[in-house]
Amino acid sequence: MRRPQVTVSAIVLIGAVTIAGCARHDAAEESGAAKGPATITEVTGQPGIHRVRLTADAAKRVGLQTATMRPDASGRLTVAAAAVLYDERGRTWVWTEIAPLTYQRAPVTVVRVAGSTAVLTAGPAAGTRVVTLGAVELRGSEEGVPGEE
Repeated sequence: MRRPQVTVSAIVLIGAVTIAGCARHDAAEESGAAKGPATITEVTGQPGIHRVRLTADAAKRVGLQTATMRPDASGRLTVAAAAVLYDERGRTWVWTEIAPLTYQRAPVTVVRVAGSTAVLTAGPAAGTRVVTLGAVELRGSEEGVPGEE
């Protein structure tokens, strides 16, 4: 029996629709928050990279979770393999938490995946919090997949 193939684009679309379906917030509920579940801001000097700020409700609905990047016994960075995303060109990324409910994509270089851990030769510094659940939804938001208005 043939298994259907799922493309990265389909996964990103599903994730974006998940965030887009999150409940709206009034400006009175969260001071300075956007009307939608995610606010996208272009990062100066980094073409194609955006910051994604979620409302608390959006993060909760997505089930967003983070973990800390740590060095292994040899000093190489490690991160949960679930945190690593592959783009359409095969490049590898993680979503870093740069402020409460605010995330930014950062490139990583994966040497190998051992079980549920990815071993890296390049990436954010040890101690950086990265998204382990909800990264696909962040990517969908960054790419501007249309959602409910």
